[in-house]
Amino acid sequence: MIPGFIDESAPPGEVDLYRKLESAQYGWTVIHSLDLAPSNHNRRTELDFVILIPDVGILCIEVKSHREIGFDGDHWYPESITKSPFRQAQDARFALRRRLLDRLASFSQVPVVHCCIFPRADFAVAPNLSIQPFEVMDRGRFEACATGEALCDGLKTMVLRIIDADPTITPLKAPLSAPQVTDFVNFCFPIRTRRPEKNAEICYREEELEQLLREQQRPVLHLTEYNPRVLVEGGAGTGKSLIGIEVARRKAAQGLRVGYLCFNRLIGQWAASQLECDHHPLLVGGSALSVLMSLTGISVPDNPNDDFWSDLPLAIQDRLTDPSCAHDAQFDYLIIDEAQDIIGRPDLLDCIRLLLDGGLDGGRYLMLGDFRNQVLTGAAALETTLAAMRCYAARWVLTENCRNYKAIGQIAMKLSKADRSTYSGYLRQGGGLHAWNLGLYQDATDQVRQIITCIDSALASGFSAEDITVLSFGAEHQSVLPLLYETCRRPFVTSGPKGVKGIRCSTVPAYKGLENKVIIITDVTPSDSGFDRSRFYTGITRAQERLHLFCHASGSSQLAEWVKNAGKEYE
Repeated sequence: MIPGFIDESAPPGEVDLYRKLESAQYGWTVIHSLDLAPSNHNRRTELDFVILIPDVGILCIEVKSHREIGFDGDHWYPESITKSPFRQAQDARFALRRRLLDRLASFSQVPVVHCCIFPRADFAVAPNLSIQPFEVMDRGRFEACATGEALCDGLKTMVLRIIDADPTITPLKAPLSAPQVTDFVNFCFPIRTRRPEKNAEICYREEELEQLLREQQRPVLHLTEYNPRVLVEGGAGTGKSLIGIEVARRKAAQGLRVGYLCFNRLIGQWAASQLECDHHPLLVGGSALSVLMSLTGISVPDNPNDDFWSDLPLAIQDRLTDPSCAHDAQFDYLIIDEAQDIIGRPDLLDCIRLLLDGGLDGGRYLMLGDFRNQVLTGAAALETTLAAMRCYAARWVLTENCRNYKAIGQIAMKLSKADRSTYSGYLRQGGGLHAWNLGLYQDATDQVRQIITCIDSALASGFSAEDITVLSFGAEHQSVLPLLYETCRRPFVTSGPKGVKGIRCSTVPAYKGLENKVIIITDVTPSDSGFDRSRFYTGITRAQERLHLFCHASGSSQLAEWVKNAGKEYE
């Protein structure tokens, strides 16, 4: 039996089946609770039990704990059964089969079949159900198996009949060997939902996290334990994403299917890479749009036009309103990061509502956002939705900047006109006189020369190439970046790929939510009209150690005026 015990909080029908199986003296391997979502486009694809019968094959079991189950020809009842249990078992069986063929060549000829067990409900197979009576074991047949051995004999008979009735399945020619059984158990480890043996690792991570979290951040973890809906508000660098990732891990450890959604593509890639390290099948992370497209089976066509993107939210909503798709796509708990950008896009928010049973007013989630300093969304666009959420969610406000040196954070506030109450203090008070530097350039060639000097200086100071990010203030094709790539002999890489060596490069808007030790912001040309000062807040607050800001000489007086006018607010 894997795991060696079953949590009593598991559905009662699963507990009944587990208890009877563990009492049998048979040489079988029983694995409880697998989730194959990572192998099925992150759609909910659960297997309540997988039984390895060495001389027959693999049996996938869907268990329903209801005391009454029925099918009227169109719908299942009770209403909580949103998808046919047989379809669930079949989909999961095929997902397991595909994964086996991809990972374990020695199992290519091993039969994989499915059945449903209803330990607490009577069930008669209707003629229009398209299944055979031997594909289901209801309460009567389950209770008739007085011992674990009798249950195993009944299950083995079911498997043999299923194999015999399916011409596409070839019976097993020779029993599986002990090494093959071991290979299968190891293969199943990453997709096991319940892993009691990971408790020590979880405790160690929690102790490690306690060292990272500030006094202001720790209460959020407790709020999410006792409140189904939590809204966290805080400026850049207050630790929102760190908290979100940890809550996602904790909820998954409780057996919940968890989605971590954000707005920015690069943040989505970072979140996905963080969660992938856990190898936990209940954890799904990424940008909201990419996750929604994966869940609904929508792919981006070659050379998509504007109509594709404008129609995409409606296409996603259409698929998520189909009961079968909704069942596979929904999460038990959502982490919604960069919430200000998602709330400001009603079509996208409506899609996310459909991922939660009960929506945003009745579902379970942690929402994190910077609602004081909107960069991509105007405050007015958030007001109505945000006011409603504050009514039905526990609220916590983070005001301590944990990322930036005080000097860097303050120049961000001065230049951007951000809400001056965003930060109550700075964890990092030091940084010295060179925490940030302003460089004035005459033309593109002059700017490239200064940027290269800045990069060389950072590398000479002990920073690695991966510690440095160059951000253009505007669009990349209108920036100095192409000329920099051509002139500088050092390697440059886009900010997305993980583990690739080289100096990172991106634009200020695309890098929102990320951070690096050395940030170089290029192509700043200040003016008193049509200039987006909010980008200063986004770009400058990315810097952990050093900031270099390159401004066209023609805008130096305007920059000085902004700093001067803001100075009194920070005395």
